[in-house]
Amino acid sequence: MDKAAAYAISALIAGFGVWVLIAGLNSSAPALWICVALIPIAIGVWSAFGDT
Repeated sequence: MDKAAAYAISALIAGFGVWVLIAGLNSSAPALWICVALIPIAIGVWSAFGDT
């Protein structure tokens, strides 16, 4: 159960990054928001697939 919760939290973090990425593409400074979105996406993927 703990492992499932950890994967769910990682998916939510990465999903938040994807949401920021999509919303940032419609902003006035998309390059900035793409860079900002890479941080939670990287943290979520690293959290899900990193060493345990």
